Amino acid sequence: MTAGPAARALRIAFVLPYGERSDGFFPATFLGQLCAEARAAGHHGALVRVYYAGDGGPRDRAIGDRLRGWLDAGGFELVVLERLFDPAPIAGFVAAAPGRRGVLVVRGDSVEPAPGIALVVGGVRGSASTGRTRSAVTVWQVAQAFAALVQALAAGADPAGVPGVAAIIDGALVGAPLPPEAGPRRGLAPALDHATIADGPAPPIVRHTLFGNAGCPYAADPRALPMYRALAIPADAEVARLGCAFCSMGGDYERRPDADVIAALVAQARHVMTHAPATRELVLDDQHALRYLAALIEAAAAAGVPAVRWLFAARADAFVRERARVEAAIASAAAAGASIEVYLTGFEAFCDAELQRYNKGTTVDDQLDAVAAMRALAAAHPGAFDYAAARGHSLILWNPWTTPADLAATLATVRAHGLDELFAELGRNRLRLYPDLPIYFAAAAAGALTEAWADGERGAGARKGYHRERPWRFLDRRTALAWQLAEALRGRLGTATEASQLAAVAALAEGFVGEAAAIAPTAAAVVACLDRLAARLTGLATRADGPPRGRHRDAEVVRVTGPCNNGCAACPNGARYQPEPARARVDAARATGRPVVLAGREPTVRADVAALVAAARGDDARPVGLVTNGRRCAYAAFTRALVDAGLTAASVKLFAPTAAAADAIARDAGAHDQAVAGVRALVRAGVAVEVRAPVDAGNLDQLGGYADLTAALGASQLRLEVALDAVGLGNLGAAVAAIDALVERCAALDVALEVSPLDAGATLHRWMPVLPSRTR
Repeated sequence: MTAGPAARALRIAFVLPYGERSDGFFPATFLGQLCAEARAAGHHGALVRVYYAGDGGPRDRAIGDRLRGWLDAGGFELVVLERLFDPAPIAGFVAAAPGRRGVLVVRGDSVEPAPGIALVVGGVRGSASTGRTRSAVTVWQVAQAFAALVQALAAGADPAGVPGVAAIIDGALVGAPLPPEAGPRRGLAPALDHATIADGPAPPIVRHTLFGNAGCPYAADPRALPMYRALAIPADAEVARLGCAFCSMGGDYERRPDADVIAALVAQARHVMTHAPATRELVLDDQHALRYLAALIEAAAAAGVPAVRWLFAARADAFVRERARVEAAIASAAAAGASIEVYLTGFEAFCDAELQRYNKGTTVDDQLDAVAAMRALAAAHPGAFDYAAARGHSLILWNPWTTPADLAATLATVRAHGLDELFAELGRNRLRLYPDLPIYFAAAAAGALTEAWADGERGAGARKGYHRERPWRFLDRRTALAWQLAEALRGRLGTATEASQLAAVAALAEGFVGEAAAIAPTAAAVVACLDRLAARLTGLATRADGPPRGRHRDAEVVRVTGPCNNGCAACPNGARYQPEPARARVDAARATGRPVVLAGREPTVRADVAALVAAARGDDARPVGLVTNGRRCAYAAFTRALVDAGLTAASVKLFAPTAAAADAIARDAGAHDQAVAGVRALVRAGVAVEVRAPVDAGNLDQLGGYADLTAALGASQLRLEVALDAVGLGNLGAAVAAIDALVERCAALDVALEVSPLDAGATLHRWMPVLPSRTR
C-alpha cells in the first residue's frame, strides 16, 4: 500500500476530532494505519485525539484554539482528517503559511467540502461492477491513494493528478475515482500512540476497530417507493442509489473468502492487543460479519488473542433470520472466555411511515422481533452475549418530513416495549443530508434545503462529531416547534426523563396552529413556565420552612419489568426494560449494604414479589420498601405476606384525591378505591406509608385534596412528583398554582410533604419513607 521512498520527509498531523467526550464508534485505527505507513516511508507522523466539550460555544472554541496551537507547535505541512465538523482551526492553520494543506480521507462515507480542505482522498468512488450504485471502498484502496498523494507532495509534484485524489473546485469534488488495489493486500498494523486535547481528563481508550469487508449487502432500491420514484437525480451524479436512502454504503458489498477475512482480522486483533493491552472491545467494521463471526472468535483464541468483547453490526431482520449464526458465535465466545455484542442495528425509527422514508426495508414489528430475540439470547447466555451494554444502536428521530404524530408513534413504541435501553440519547439524533444520497434529492424536491441552519442550530454533524452536512428545515412547522422545545427541555432536565419530555413535546406540537413566526415566542413561553415550575419544585425539595418535612432513608433501587394492572398513559416504567432474573439484581443491591426498594412496572403483580422482598431483607433484616400502585395490598392476606417477608415501607401512587379523576388517569374503573384500601391495610400492618401524588392534567383542580387524603389515611407523608407528559406543557403555569395550593393545605393540616425535583420526573424512588414521619 505504500509508494516508493520519500523525496523529502514531510511533517504530517493526523487529527481525530470527537464532538463530545467519547470516542463513540469512530474508527481511529484507520488514521493510525495511515500514520504508521507514513512513518515507514520516512515521514514524521503524529496522531492527536481532540475531544470537544459539545457546547457549541466558548469551551468548544477553546478546544479548537488548542488544536490550532498544537498544529503550529508541530510545524506540520499536512493535516489529515477522516471527518471534519469544526473547520475553523484547520482553515486558520492552513491559511497561516504557504505550503500547508488540509486533506480528508474518506472510506466510503458521505462528505461535504469544508474550509481548510484542499484535497479529498477517496471522495470519488466510481460505479459498482453492476453499474447500479456507487462502489464500496476498501481501506486498502484509500491507503494506496493516500500513499501516492504523500509521495507526490514530497516530490513537489501536482497532487491533483494522483488517482483517487480529488480537488475541491467551486464546492465540488473533481478528480479520477479510486483505482483498484494494486498487488496483494498487506496486513494492517496501525499506530496506536497519540497526543490528546480535551477539556479535562480524556476518556480511556478501551475500544478499537478492525476492518473486514467493505460496503453493505442491503440493496433495496429507494426508487421503488413513491417518495423517490420521480426524483430527478442526474445520471452522472455519484449517488448511493441502493440501500437505506440516508446511507452511502448500500448495494455493493465486498465478498472476500471468509478464511482470508478471518486471517486479516486476527492479525489486526493481535497487533491491537499487543500494543494497546487496555483494549476491552474490538469492533468489526463489516456489515455482514455474522457469516464468519464464530470462526473468527475461534481463530483469534487459537492465535492467542486475549478474551475481549467482539462488537458486530446486524440489521434487525438479518439478526432474526440468521439467529443460528448468532448462537454459534455465542457458543464460540463462551468457549473462549470472550463475549459478543450486536452494537449497530439501525432501527432509525419505530414508526412505519418514517421507516418507509428511510427505505429501511423493515417494519416496526420486524424490529420488535429483533429486540425480543436479542433479549432472549442475552437472558439465555449472560456474560457471552449482549445487545445494549454499548448502547450503540441508531435512531434518527428527526428528519424534514417528521410530524408530531410520527414522533409520538416512535415514542409510544419505545415506552411500551422498554426500548430506551438501546440508545444513549433518544431525542438528539437528527438526519444528516449529503448530496450523494437519495434522501438529499427528496429533501431538495420538497423544498427542505436551506442556505444555513436556523438560529441556535448546528446540525447533527457538529453535535455528534460527523462530517458537516447540508442545512435543512422541517416541512411541518409543528415539528420545528417540537425540536426547539426538545432541545430546551433536554438542556435543562438532562436525559434521565427524555422519553417523558419528548412525549410532552409531541403532544403540545400536535395542537400547535400558529404560523412560523410564532414558533420562537411559543417555545420561549413554554420554557419560561418550565423554569418557574422547576424552580418551585427545587425550592420545595430543599426548603427549611413551610409544611413539615417527611422522614426517609436512602436506599438502593431495584426496578422490575412486567405487566401492570393500571393503564396510565404517562407511565415512566414502560421505557425502562430490566432483564430477569430480578433476584440477581436484588442480591447486587444488597451488596451495597443499603436498604432496598423494589420499583418499576408493577412489583406487586409479580408472583415472586414476596420472595423478592424476603431476599432483599436477608438474614440481617434489611429495611425493604415498595413503590407501587397499592391495589393488591387491599387484600389482607397479600399484605400480611409482604410484611411477613420483610416489607417495612411503601410509596403508594394515588393518581388523584377522588376516585373519578384517579380512575380516569389509571384507565381502570375501581383502581382508586382499591389503592386507598391498600394504603389503609399497609398502615394497619405497621408499614411506613408515603402517598405518592403524581401531578396530572386530570388532577390539577383538586391537587390540594391530597393533603386531606393523606391525613385521613394515616399515611406517614406525601410525596409530590411531576412528569411533563402527565401534566402537559400547556399546563405548567396551572401546575405551579395547584402546587402552591397543595403546599398551603399541607401546612394547614400539618401533613409532611416531600417533593421530587422536575429533572427526576416520576422516577425518584431511592428515598424510602420511615417512621416517625416528620422532622425539620
